[in-house]
Amino acid sequence: MDAKKLLQNKSICVLPWTGFQLEPSGEVKNCIISKESIGNIADTKIKNIVHGEANTRLKEKMLSDLKPNNCSGCYLQEKHRADLSSISSRLYYLKEIGPKTDLKLLEQPKDFSLKHVDLRWTNSCNQACVYCGPGLSSKWAQELGVKVNSKKDVRKDVKEFVFENISNLQNVYLAGGEPMLMKENLEFLKLLKEKNPDCTIRVNTNLSTTQTGIFDLLVSFPNVHWTVSVETLEHEYEYIRHHGSWSDFEKNLTIIKKLKHKISFNMLHFILNYDSLFDCVDHFRGLGFHDNSFIIGPLYTPTHLNILNLPSPMIKKVVGKIKKLLDDKPEGYLKNSYENLLLYYTTTKWDRNIKDFIDKTKIRDARRGTDWSKVFPQLFEELNELE
Repeated sequence: MDAKKLLQNKSICVLPWTGFQLEPSGEVKNCIISKESIGNIADTKIKNIVHGEANTRLKEKMLSDLKPNNCSGCYLQEKHRADLSSISSRLYYLKEIGPKTDLKLLEQPKDFSLKHVDLRWTNSCNQACVYCGPGLSSKWAQELGVKVNSKKDVRKDVKEFVFENISNLQNVYLAGGEPMLMKENLEFLKLLKEKNPDCTIRVNTNLSTTQTGIFDLLVSFPNVHWTVSVETLEHEYEYIRHHGSWSDFEKNLTIIKKLKHKISFNMLHFILNYDSLFDCVDHFRGLGFHDNSFIIGPLYTPTHLNILNLPSPMIKKVVGKIKKLLDDKPEGYLKNSYENLLLYYTTTKWDRNIKDFIDKTKIRDARRGTDWSKVFPQLFEELNELE
């Protein structure tokens, strides 16, 4: 199977043969798009997971030109984007890892050779974003008084497996939690710098701090892609990203902008930023970021924040806004993002429940001493007018 045929295959993905994602819970998946895990490091060693029955069955289906349900997210995206201008994770890794991989590896469902890791060692985070929770944020866990088992005792096995294969890694993704705060990343990056300095690193960060040894190490690598999580500006930013500081964010963005690294913005669209997200995009475009710097998606869960809970007139307003923005001919990922938002908002069936949003937001506000109606007065007024 040559590289051209590999890219034309509509079912196969290289990740089941070449990589895995580690969740803070200990769950192991093929990637972030996967619907289900293929194991948990609390129960099974990582080598046995990637060579195990669940992963092998998935590969057998792909080799039979079947599309496993676990990977339906990518297949669905490709179905709706026949021109493939909006690249799926499957296609991304086929292009990134496929050409550098011995394709004979993909002929055997029981084979595995580590080329990619997505490491989310713990839930350590210094923010408690409204759409997150204790499983991915230690600040959330602290707020709710919840203890999250980080399974540190069994992560040693994963670390040993990754470190054994560190010279063969082609692509690394660091997320969390907040990867700048995880001591595991410090140890990992030190060894990666020594053994494999040209490896491509993507780091998904809230950009709250650059005052860590982890940041200093990342700066020393030539092939780094910063994927920055942000949804809106200033006081709205600080409400959504509870414990976050807009001034710190701006300062740190200025720092990484001076580096010869790639930067993109990961943005979620939901009720609280239903209108201001577009102002956020304009702000960063005004700072010189091109349209390929923006990856925007609708927030699916928690469901009370989903934008489709808004009253019908407000949904129509959002749809009209997106259509107008598309008339202005954006390019690249920004164009794809707007088209995908439009598709979701105009085709998805949803039982609207704005009361659920209001009730749960009031509970969170009472706990945090915040007031959404004062931070988002336009949203508050529009909802009151439509009651």
